[in-house]
Amino acid sequence: MIIDYFINTQQRKVEALTNQMAISNELKRQHHQALNYRLKRFAVTKVGIASAFSAGVGYQALQSCGIKQNKLKQLSKFKWLLRLF
Repeated sequence: MIIDYFINTQQRKVEALTNQMAISNELKRQHHQALNYRLKRFAVTKVGIASAFSAGVGYQALQSCGIKQNKLKQLSKFKWLLRLF
């Protein structure tokens, strides 16, 4: 009776607390994994692709312009593409 009260009951409480902590840690891990998945998925959506593509087009336009053409004129050729996105 005394052994059951002092040892076994306390051991059950410790096991229950350990189980609750393990469940909490697993939920945190799953939440973190889901957040990472959503961030990666957002990066490949239209917004991510469109912004990367428009930045690349703008950079390419600025790099490939000739002496006679102004950089803004070269970039204005791609306005329709930027408006599309």
